[in-house]
Amino acid sequence: MRPSRAALGLAIMAAITAPFVAGTSEPQANAQSWVVLTAAQRAEIAAKLDSSKNCRYFETQVEARDVLGLKVDSKDIEDALACHRDQDALRDGGEMRATFSLPRYLAINGVVAMAGALGVLGLTLMSGARLWRNRA
Repeated sequence: MRPSRAALGLAIMAAITAPFVAGTSEPQANAQSWVVLTAAQRAEIAAKLDSSKNCRYFETQVEARDVLGLKVDSKDIEDALACHRDQDALRDGGEMRATFSLPRYLAINGVVAMAGALGVLGLTLMSGARLWRNRA
């Protein structure tokens, strides 16, 4: 087998395995898109804000525990953050949400595969050239 065939075979294997090694092979949210609130969502958020007195209920929960020296419950902090996110969404008329973009996913994995293949091909050819030079 010629050294160039072995190098090409290793480069192809590197291209296939590179996305798995880099952790980019799993589809996950990789983009953001603006989602406009519907009238029903606006009404639901407004009702939640009214019941929590514009997030003040959640904030006082956290503050009271902190003042009393109690451990602040992470659920209370999450509720307060979610309430403020809802306030922002209502004010802005929508929100940014994480979405999956197939073209971006394919481009990222293509670049990772190409980089892995070219890296292994270069290393293999450089080490092969050294081996041939040492034999001569």
